[in-house]
Parts: sequence; C-alpha cells; structure tokens
Amino acid sequence: MTKIIKVLAVPATGAYYITDLKTLQDNPLPVGQQYAARSQASGFRCVREVAEAVSVGLVLGEDGAGPPRGDVVWGDCVGVAYAGISGRDPVLRTADALGTIRRKVEPVLIGREIISFRDMVAAVDAITEKVRVPVPPEEGTDRPEESDRSNEGGLSRRDLLAAPFRMLRPEGAEEKPKSQKSVTVERPLHTAIRYGVSQALLKAVARARHLTMAEVIADEWDLPQPSRSVPIHAQSGADRRTNADKMIVRRVSSLPHALVEDIPTQLGEDGEVLVGYVRWLRERIAELGGSNYRPVVHIDVHGALGRIYENNLGRILGYLYRLESSTQPYSLRIESPVIMESRAAQIEALKTLREYAQFRNVAVQIVADEWADTLEDIRAFVDAQAADVIQIKMPDVGGLHDTVEAVLTCKKAGIGAFLGGSCAETDLAARAAVHVALATQPTMMMAKPGMGVDEAISIVKNEMMRTLVLIKARDGRQDPRRDPTS
Repeated sequence: MTKIIKVLAVPATGAYYITDLKTLQDNPLPVGQQYAARSQASGFRCVREVAEAVSVGLVLGEDGAGPPRGDVVWGDCVGVAYAGISGRDPVLRTADALGTIRRKVEPVLIGREIISFRDMVAAVDAITEKVRVPVPPEEGTDRPEESDRSNEGGLSRRDLLAAPFRMLRPEGAEEKPKSQKSVTVERPLHTAIRYGVSQALLKAVARARHLTMAEVIADEWDLPQPSRSVPIHAQSGADRRTNADKMIVRRVSSLPHALVEDIPTQLGEDGEVLVGYVRWLRERIAELGGSNYRPVVHIDVHGALGRIYENNLGRILGYLYRLESSTQPYSLRIESPVIMESRAAQIEALKTLREYAQFRNVAVQIVADEWADTLEDIRAFVDAQAADVIQIKMPDVGGLHDTVEAVLTCKKAGIGAFLGGSCAETDLAARAAVHVALATQPTMMMAKPGMGVDEAISIVKNEMMRTLVLIKARDGRQDPRRDPTS
C-alpha cells in the first residue's frame, strides 16, 4: 500500500505580482513606482510585490519497500493577485505558510495511505489553526485579559479576512504591537495552502492508481471519462493591444481580460477609452483571425464602472449597451462591473443589472468574480441567479475538490462556469487546473500563469493535449499522434 512517507515544503515564486488594486484605482502610479510605493492595504508592504508561494512535496513509499527513492508529487500553495479584498483570504506570506505546513499539515499527512482523494482532502479541510486578530476599537475593553480570551463566535469569517494580515499569524509567529488589543480565534487553513496541498494529494492518488488526475476526478465524482478539450480564455494584463494580437493569432476562444488599474487611461472618465479599445479589438479580430474565428470578447473592469458611474445601475446599463454595440458581431461579457462592500450587496447589484440587461435586450453576459470566492459564496450567487457566468477563482476556493463542486454547481443551475484563477499562480497549479477542467467540462478555463499570454496558453493547451492523448491511447480509442483538441 502506497503511503505518504515525508512532507516537503520549499519557498516558491508566483508567476506575476500581487497588487493593491484600491490604491491604484484611487491614485494611479506608473508600474516602476508601484514596486516602491508603500501600501496601506492589509497584508501589503508595497503597492506591487512579487507573488510569494510554497511548493509542497509528498514523498511516497510502499509498505516494507525501504526508504523512498525520489517518488515525489508536488503542489503549489499560491494566492491571487488582488488578495485580501472582497472577502478573499489575506496575502500569502511564504514564512507563515511554511510554518503552518510544518506544524499543522505534516502531522496529518505522514503515514496516511493513498486511497481516496476526497477522503484525504477532507482531512486537510478539518485542520484549523489559532491566529491573533485585532478587536475593533468599539469592541475593545480596558481589561488586559481581553487580549487573551478565545473567540466564542463573536468574529465572523468576514471579520477575520478583514483584519490586517500582520495580525493573522499563527501563534508563535511575529507578535502584534503591544497597544493593539486582539483575540485568539481558530480558523481553517489559508485557502492558498489548501489549494496547493490538494494538488499534491490529487497527484498522489493518480500516481498510486496509474491514472491521470483528470481520470481520478471523473471516477470519484462519477463523471464521464475525459475525452474533450475545454475552450481557453486568455488575459492580457496592461499590454492590451500587443497581447490581444497574440491571443488572436493563437485563436483562443475568449479574450482579452485586460487590467483596469488606471481608470483615466484604461477606461476613461466616461468609459470612452474602453469603447475605443473594443472597437479596435473588433477590427483586429477580423483582420488577424478571419471570418471563421468568432471569439467572445470578455472585458474585466474590476469594478471601475461602479466607480465612474457611482454604482448607478441605470447609467451602467446604458454604458453596457454602448459597449455591446461597439463589439458586434462578437459576443460580449463584462466581469465585475461593480465591486460592492459585501457579498449580499454584490449579489443584489449584479442580479439587478442582469435583469435590467435582459429586460432591455442588451446582449451582454454579466460575470461574477469579487465576493464569489469560496464554494459557499459561489452557491449563494448561483441560488440568486446573480450572474450569467461565475469565475471560479481556484486559489480563493481552496482545495481542488471544492473547485470541482463549484463547477458542477454552476452547470447544474445552467450558469456558465469559468474555471479561472490568477496570473500570480505557477506552472504546477495551472497544470492541475487543466485536469479539473477536463473532468468537469466548464464553459472555459483560464490560460495561466503570468501575463505573457504565449507561455500561459502553451502550458495549459499542451497539458490538455497530452492528457487527452494519454487517456485515449490507453483506451485504444484513437491514434495518439492525432490532435485530440482539433
């Protein structure tokens, strides 16, 4: 029987950067200045920083087979670029994650038999850690013992996530300032840690059963065996014209998902810059792609329409009609037109805007991202029918099993499932995401990591092709030399 003999953990690097979005939208800065500009946002040191990560390795061995000889499976713990906002877990710091894995994850996994992926990730989900969080001033008292009492349900999950990250450290890590009152609370592991550990566990089960990760998911969720590719969606970052050209010549299904961190230059005070861009994009698709290439134009505005139109949904709808007219004959999706202050408010705003668009026959799909973080959040958006498509941002969801459930939840409700993630992820995380996509068949999956376009599409598409060829060749259903995605 294959077991986990040892757990390895090593510092790693994300493929992009974490960014303080609110500060940039309030006060745009050139990229070169962002690296040194101090941030006031929770968890950030500077406005723009290299994304930190941790690689987790599980050393596998057989009963009575002696010491392990290099049979190791890896997963990457990594968060998202805009961490710590809209209900997301705080910025992941390597030092904190390494300590948590050593103290909390390793004892649970060492010696565990590799049998069922779902059972193993359930054991990881059950792990909690004690952290210190500040007491809001209105809740504090003058009694010194207040800082040592345990939480008895007084702080919600949202309270924990809203707390400054320096206070969200496992006990024994860097201490808080003496003047800051705090309480000790117990919470699940950071979603990025659960994400990386679940990747390694899925690979361990696949290795033990001599299957692909996609086949393991299909077997454990009683899904059809993977046989079809999944449409690819790409993101351009701030280089929205050069990178859009790359997407078009590579003929991705959905594009370009550009950044809006500088509202005056990327959107315009009344949205006129973005309208001009989609008109250019429409012409560029026809010029480079030809008449038989019909991608979906997918624009993520990161809440900026709410900013320039003061969250007036009627005015936003008018702008969406203008944008949709400028995009034709290509279909249009708009992601995060507004970002509200709570999940309930976000659901209500997107639901209302979607109903407005349907009533006025504005052919635009509303895509939810912010506040649709965990599986619980996604189910709330689905139940409310608050979006046409939901981005399932994998590092925010947590373990891969919850991502599987999120995709299936969307599909069952007839809502588009966008298997997304972040430019800040790694190649390992991206390859694991491909297997989730092949097994669950979402509407599309994001090419990741990074913002270079070429590399991300290559990583995702090649993993998809290799996996499908392997499955079909083993089953004897297809000549492995043929392209399964054609």
